[in-house]
Amino acid sequence: MKISRSLPRLPAILAGAFWLASGAALAEQRYDVTIEGAPNGLKSELERLSDLKKGVREYPTSAALRRAARRDRDAFDDALQAAGYYAGKTEFELTPAPEGKPTVAFAIDAGPAFKIVEYEILYRDDRPDRPATLAQANITPDGSAAGADLRDVQVAFLNHLWESGYPQAAIVARRAIANFEKAEAHAVFVFESGPKARFGEVRIDGLKKTKAPFVKKLVTWEAGAAYERSKIVSYRDRLVETGLFSTIDIAPGAPDEAGQAPVIVRLEERKRRTIGVGGSFSTSEGPGGRLYFENRNITGRGETLRVELKGSEIEQSINFDATKPMPMLPGQLFANVSFTNETTDAFDARSLRLSGGVLKRWLDKRLETRGSVAFETSNVKSNGDEERSYFVSTPLSALWKTEDDLLNPAKGVRAGLTVTPYFGTDTFTQMEAFARSRVMFGARDRFTLAGRAKLGATFNQSLAGLPLNKRFFAGGGASVRGFGFQEAGPIDAEGDPVGGRSLVEGAVEARATVIKNVQIAGFVDAGGVSQSRLPDFDEELFIGYGGGLRYFTPIGPIRVDVAFPIDPRPSDSDFQLYIAIGQPF
Repeated sequence: MKISRSLPRLPAILAGAFWLASGAALAEQRYDVTIEGAPNGLKSELERLSDLKKGVREYPTSAALRRAARRDRDAFDDALQAAGYYAGKTEFELTPAPEGKPTVAFAIDAGPAFKIVEYEILYRDDRPDRPATLAQANITPDGSAAGADLRDVQVAFLNHLWESGYPQAAIVARRAIANFEKAEAHAVFVFESGPKARFGEVRIDGLKKTKAPFVKKLVTWEAGAAYERSKIVSYRDRLVETGLFSTIDIAPGAPDEAGQAPVIVRLEERKRRTIGVGGSFSTSEGPGGRLYFENRNITGRGETLRVELKGSEIEQSINFDATKPMPMLPGQLFANVSFTNETTDAFDARSLRLSGGVLKRWLDKRLETRGSVAFETSNVKSNGDEERSYFVSTPLSALWKTEDDLLNPAKGVRAGLTVTPYFGTDTFTQMEAFARSRVMFGARDRFTLAGRAKLGATFNQSLAGLPLNKRFFAGGGASVRGFGFQEAGPIDAEGDPVGGRSLVEGAVEARATVIKNVQIAGFVDAGGVSQSRLPDFDEELFIGYGGGLRYFTPIGPIRVDVAFPIDPRPSDSDFQLYIAIGQPF
């Protein structure tokens, strides 16, 4: 049921500029090709298989053209069989044209699409008590006789064997016995199951810095439990998530006399240290840069220390982050020390923050919850006034994440909620919630419609009593594009942002891929802040619109956006320019 073809290779002398310019049109210049009678959905596949249709070489004589047509005919017959048209047959006719182009006309007589009316499971080895029908494996096929569909059914049954305690199960053969009178077929799947086994000892090879007990703590099964391949897969995923290994190979060994199969783990450790850089630019925030150093596996148990420097015209910071995996939780312990210097139109602030806590993963790692304790002190200056504050906070957060990529997600959702009570110089509680997602549509998912929303609220504190560096602000490349940093909100008599106790933001962006690595985008952003404790949707929102380009690179999309404010104030700029790596959301 499997088709294997190799396309003819062009001689080196023909791989020059002439072939790049006109080789693809050679078939149209020398001869015509028609394909008639192909079943729905199969004609494009036949055209892809046809050397004549692609025009990959010259056929100077009728004999050469006829030989090529025979090869295409055989390929078409194979494709019909693979698609479940077992009685399908292809004929062709070559019509010479002394004064014009010769024509090769293919006529497809597909016949009926066969249906599989019976599935039989056979084993080459002799073992007791093995599943013998698809029903026992909870597999309900649709009766398609296409080779790819039969393969999928057989692979599903193989996965069932792996999940049922047969680590050495393998596919031996597959065939379909056709009844041409009834357009029906009988599918036969042949397997070799090997002996049934339970999980035995874990044997680890290749470790240098990493401690073997740490690697064994990541195991997802109990010793002596029935073998399940999904447990091996989840164990491998855990090893990948540590970021410690460049090569991970996990395979069950042969079961011993007691039926226990050892799990053999071969690992190759990554380099433990990484240095990275990043950059961005916007007309409101100026140029920005990022430099980080990461040291992994400090004591051989997966710990990570990361030092990151960030700098722009409005903010400079240094962060020290440490994490320690907790495989049995599952989750991790984390700690952070950061110093931040902010120079904005609203205020100037220097802040020191120390925090630590625990993260736990739930629901197959789609949900993360965090709890921590933080101490921070800030010195804030604004309009000649200076204020020193001290806070102890206990942030609690939940994050739902199903996105498939951080810099350029194509599917999934990312949503979170954080509640932070503050105690110290003042006592109040803040809440932030956000969500973002996107939907792709069109041929080959050419178009994307993405959206995001964010809400913020402050309880038990007036705006006047709320420290400036704890207020909500809107505006800028990560907020409401088209307005300057912190400027999508009320301003004082000096034109400086005031901030608010609550925040609302939303954005919609449409993207379209124009060529392989280039995407264009159009967007509308809206948002603002309010003096009320909860977002006030009756207040006027600040709205910006614009468009941009994304150029995809191995490190992520490089993004260039130009945004314009709707109904700008005299203090607002006519436009804003943003350059960064990664999609905005």
